[in-house]
Amino acid sequence: MAGHKSIKRIIHRCAEEVDATRRIAKVTSLKEGLETFRAKVDIQIMNRNGYYENEARKKHLLRKHDIMLRYYEKTFGIFLETYDYNHGNEELPKSEYSDCIWVCWWQGLEQAPEIVKICVESIKKNAGDHRVIILTDDNYKQYVDIPEWVEEKKNKGIISRTHYSDILRLALLAQHGGMWIDSTFYCTDNVLDDYFKWPLWSIKRPDYFHASIASGYFANYSFACTQENRWVFQTILDFLLEYWNKNDILTDYLFLDYLIVLVQKYDDRIAEIFKEINSNNSQCDELYKIMEESFDQEKWNAMKKDTALFKLSWKYEYPLQKDGKDTFYGRLMKKQLDY
Repeated sequence: MAGHKSIKRIIHRCAEEVDATRRIAKVTSLKEGLETFRAKVDIQIMNRNGYYENEARKKHLLRKHDIMLRYYEKTFGIFLETYDYNHGNEELPKSEYSDCIWVCWWQGLEQAPEIVKICVESIKKNAGDHRVIILTDDNYKQYVDIPEWVEEKKNKGIISRTHYSDILRLALLAQHGGMWIDSTFYCTDNVLDDYFKWPLWSIKRPDYFHASIASGYFANYSFACTQENRWVFQTILDFLLEYWNKNDILTDYLFLDYLIVLVQKYDDRIAEIFKEINSNNSQCDELYKIMEESFDQEKWNAMKKDTALFKLSWKYEYPLQKDGKDTFYGRLMKKQLDY
């Protein structure tokens, strides 16, 4: 039964990508539509080979990003030209939640996989005086206002829960500020308070990886801003809501990253704020890659020298031991990675 569902899912995803390619080709050209499809195939290959990115794949990906950015410019059309980019000059009232760290697990932590519970525990441990608010299906409306038509599209399955989370994080940051951090971040040091002092923060590893147009210059699963810069996320949110108000389908899973780059192209102040983010957490993805390896204290210490936030995943299980020794995953599950 599980295999049957997996095959059905693969067929469904292929159909979605063919339709997305058709839509892109209709706005750009058949050649360019097929180029974006080829780049998506490259991404799937990299997902299975340890994210190895050779020069040919990098070229395909950069070409895709150029095509998709032009595609979205045409999709937004007149909205790009008529949007009021000056609203960032308005003084915003201070929010009582400006010092909060927002973490979302829709079903509630009680229903979360053990690795998520461990990650959230590590965030709380290193949050300092900042409140960590766990957002769930039952409580998120207490903290944020989202248009009713968005809720309706979510309930109909038009907006997936994953992409609804994009709207949620932008709305929270626009209305309150604070920090949004993914629930699968393992935090090893008390650095989060420092990021609250930055005008805008995101994990940044310039020219790191090109599957996303972000290319390491930001990571949409990690954002924070001061009260004065909430308008940045309001602008991005306005664009995201405009898209979903006019469309019922996404042509690219990483649409939010394209949107953030597009907004920077049309608003120099936002581009400058993103540019000023200092590089940080360069080893963010490295723990994920070695979870099944035997634990090595020296390697772990080296990874933590300039990194305190490690992005993990709840979707995979790894061996707890290898050759009779704990793996990195085994140490994590025993809560002994930092002891």
